Amino acid sequence: LLPLAAIVIEPAKVLFLNNALNHGVLAPLGVAASKETGRAIHFLLETNPGPGLGLLVAFYVAGKGMLKESAPGAMIIHFLGGIHEIYFPYVLAHPIMILAMISGGFCADLWFVISGAGLVATPSPGSIFAYIAVTPPGQFFQVFMGVLIGAVASFVVGSFILRVRPVVEEEAEMNVAPATA
Repeated sequence: LLPLAAIVIEPAKVLFLNNALNHGVLAPLGVAASKETGRAIHFLLETNPGPGLGLLVAFYVAGKGMLKESAPGAMIIHFLGGIHEIYFPYVLAHPIMILAMISGGFCADLWFVISGAGLVATPSPGSIFAYIAVTPPGQFFQVFMGVLIGAVASFVVGSFILRVRPVVEEEAEMNVAPATA
């Protein structure tokens, strides 16, 4: 049932409850769970940078306008810097994209459960570098495959959504002619 947590986690993240959810709920659960095995899946559930990366790649590949143009910079800030908040406006600009985030989170979490993946601490910020720092020996394949699966799943669903229901740009955004006095 743990992968179903993505149905709650991903919308909560986009509503800027990511830190409260991670540090207030999942991290304490992870600390308690890691006492036995030295690692916990709880540290992976909210912090996974894969679904956000897949969403941004989908906007870059299948999006239009300013969202497409700004996606590469957002990818760097999100994936390398760990600032997940950078992709929240992309979802808020086209709310149906939350389905892409949920699918990425669900698929990654399912992989984490199947493979027995876990981290030794909360990767904060949730960058790929923080993931490297808190991945225990022997868990690199499981953890990074989950990040990849989350990215691919959210990219596939996000690209499909953007092809079927593209973002409608505002009239003012489309006519960028300078004003004359």
